[in-house]
Order: sequence, then structure tokens, then C-alpha cells
Amino acid sequence: MRRLLPVLLLALCTVPAHGQSLSDRFNQLFTFGDCGRPLCLDVNATVHGEHYNPSIVQGEDDLLAFITNSIGLTVSQIPFAAATGGVTYSFESGVPVASSVSAGPIFADRAETLGRGQLLFGANVTGASFSQIRGVSLDDLLLRFTHEDVDPSPSLGDPVFERDYIEVTTNLDLSLLVTSIFAAYGVSDRVDIGIALPIVRSSMTGRSQAIIQQYSATTPHSFGTPSNPMQTAQASTEGSATGLGDIAARVKAHVYQGPTVGLALIGDLRLATGRSEDFLGSGATSIRIFGAASARYEAFSPHVNAGFQYTSADWATTRVLGTAGFDYLLGEQVTLAAELMTNLEVGESKLTLPEPVVFTTPDVVQLPLTDIPDRNDNFVDAAIGAKIQAGTQLRLVTNIVVPLAKAGLRPGVTWTVGFEVSR
Repeated sequence: MRRLLPVLLLALCTVPAHGQSLSDRFNQLFTFGDCGRPLCLDVNATVHGEHYNPSIVQGEDDLLAFITNSIGLTVSQIPFAAATGGVTYSFESGVPVASSVSAGPIFADRAETLGRGQLLFGANVTGASFSQIRGVSLDDLLLRFTHEDVDPSPSLGDPVFERDYIEVTTNLDLSLLVTSIFAAYGVSDRVDIGIALPIVRSSMTGRSQAIIQQYSATTPHSFGTPSNPMQTAQASTEGSATGLGDIAARVKAHVYQGPTVGLALIGDLRLATGRSEDFLGSGATSIRIFGAASARYEAFSPHVNAGFQYTSADWATTRVLGTAGFDYLLGEQVTLAAELMTNLEVGESKLTLPEPVVFTTPDVVQLPLTDIPDRNDNFVDAAIGAKIQAGTQLRLVTNIVVPLAKAGLRPGVTWTVGFEVSR
């Protein structure tokens, strides 16, 4: 523990450089003019270019806010390694008895505790490169931005240049690399406490192309300059940030042990310590409370976790959590772990997309603003991994997670490698 403390303190002191944030750089994909805000046109910017600015046209819940909040939701759901060592304890006639056969699950929890005075610590690296949002590829994401309804006419489409809209296609690459340092300690035979400190590196590159879809040949809207007007424009962005993510603290209490089945209650607190502007954290505090049930049948150990998550973010709903899986001792030194993980929204999603825009003059036309579907972000993932005994107290960990549902901002595969040590 004395060796681990300096590393934890260094992690707490790691602060990202505060320049232009990644969310600002994301907005550069939609900045085609010189007014300093997204969707501002160069020609007649004070008259017409401002009328495409999403903060004016579509309010706070615009397309750009939807995407950046989706990133925050994804960051808040990155799993941390469970505090389960190679040797845990159950109780027989009130006496703690070493009970584990396998090395335990990777992300789920089992009911058994570490035991009084037992310490588990380690580190892992998790990587994810995001490829889609609600099933739509980030390489071909389509967004449309319409004109503000200007005076004197109350009808959108009068004057006729109000029918012009900007259509933007993006090619976006967003990646996260999370290095988590974790420790758990048995304060008694029935209670463990733990902490996880993530160091997050987020990186982003992107290109976009904008086309002004004109309703008529005579329009004041164009990119470029008055002497060289253009109907298309390109933008690009790149950047990265590294810093402390959202710290997690947890407590686990063993409440029941039968001949083969055990039960535990677990509380998990995640603090908003990561800068959400740089996609290092969710920007909100979340609390998870769930139960863990596990059993042991020789080399086979199934487990089930179920509970809920509350998040303070105004764009997040309460979520129901559920995980079912098993770990199986393949040999003296290798444990196979497999899990099905669900993370479901309660009620309607607060990550809402703007409604389609309806032009009323000279004819009625409804224009969808994106090809992102409007639905709940219910995550369903499959995980498979292994723990390899590399010494008396050292285990190596490897795992992959594959999304099974087209929900939220999702990677193709999330991989994890790391180690854990029991003392």
C-alpha cells in the first residue's frame, strides 16, 4: 500500500492543459465562417450568416449539444475492474473460510469479500475507438441546419431564402484510452472498501463538408467571399487531452452465505473529477447501488448483479443495471470469465434530438435534421476475458467488450489489459 500511495497522489495531481477544449475543437467541424461561432457564413454574416447559428435557431438542445452529451454519457459508463481477488472468503458457522476456486469475474462482482486485512490492488488499460452513434456511422453522419424565421413574415419560407439549409456530413474519429489504478481493502471479514482512479486520454480527429442547399437560384447565402462565393465548404479538427477522469469509490458488504450461494450489497460513487469539456469525464456525479449474487460449483462460478444508477446530469436519466455471467477455472493458472451486461434507461431519454423543421411557405415540407434515430440509449454488451495466474499473488487480466445494441455512442470493440495483486 505504501508503494501504491505515491502513484495515487500523482494521478490526483494530473491536470490537463487548459487551452482550447475538445468540445470547442468538435465545434470547429461546423465552423465555416469567420464570426467565431458554428455555422456562421462569410457573406453578409451580420444579416444572414448568424441566422444559421444553432444557439439562435435550435436553442440549447441542438444537434451539437446532443452529440457532446452523448459522449459524456458514454464516458460515464466505462466499467472499472471489480475488486475480486484470487482468494475470497465465505462464512461457515460464522468463521471465514477461503472459498474461491477461480480468480473471479473481471467487471462484475461476486458476493464474497476479500477478508479482514486483505489488500487487492492493480491497474488496467482500456481502449475504445468510437464508430457509431445509435447505429449511424460517424464516418458518414448527416446533420442539417435550417434558417431562422425572420421578420416581418411569421411563416418559415417567406422570404424564400429561409428555405435554404446547410447540410453537413462528417467523418469523425474519437478514441479514449483509460488507465485505471484501483485498490480494495478488507476492513472486516464482511466489508470491503475500494477506490479507482482513472487517467483518461481522449483524442479526436475529424473532417466535415457543408453544402448550402438552395431553394432558389437567387439567394444571399454562400461560403467564401463576395467576389468568390461558394456553395460548399470544408472544415477539419484534431486534438487530444489527458487528465484525471471520474474517481470511483465503493463499499461492499457481504450479507448472506449459504452452502453454495452468497449475497452482497454494493454502493458505488463516481465523482465529477474529469473535465467534461475535454471528454475526460461525464461532468456529473453518479451513484450506483446494486446487489450481487454468486454461487460456486467446483470450478464453475456463476454470478448475477442487479441495481440502478442515478446521475446528477440534467441530460441523464436513472438507469437500471444488470449483469449475468460466470467464471470458470480452465486449469490451475487460467480463469475464463464471460458476462452479458445491460444498462437500460428508465422512462424517456433526455438526450433528445431537435424535431424536424416544417417549412410552411410556399408549400408545406418537413425536413429531418439528422439521420440519427430518436430512441432510448439502452446498452447491451457481451464481455469475455481471462485471468492468468503469473505468480503466487499476481494475476494478468485481459478482456474484450462487444456492443450488442445500437444505442448511444459506441465503439466496435472495447479492450482491456492489466494486472492485479493480492496481499
